[in-house]
Amino acid sequence: MKIAIAGKGGSGKTTIAGTLARVLARSTGHGVLAIDADSNPNLGVTLGLTRDEVSRLRPLDRSIVERIPDGEGKTKAVLARPAAEIVREYSTMTRDDVALLLMGRVEHAGAG
Repeated sequence: MKIAIAGKGGSGKTTIAGTLARVLARSTGHGVLAIDADSNPNLGVTLGLTRDEVSRLRPLDRSIVERIPDGEGKTKAVLARPAAEIVREYSTMTRDDVALLLMGRVEHAGAG
């Protein structure tokens, strides 16, 4: 199952996503992978990490994606390695056994 949470800024997306991930992990017994794709990542806090722990999360490296020709003169993005390997290397386990992946973060002004 894949669930995406989207909406305007300040509408509670992070709170809903984190709460839903924790509830699903607790109630189903299945692994849950939460992906924080926000340029100001705070999902880790909602998942029970401290702000210090969140600041030390390792974002995904751009090398995990390859661009290959699609045969129609365009390119498509594909994973350079198996998804399970990427999750093992980059995810952080949070409370309630939710694995968190950080897509990236803006490190300084003008970088976003």
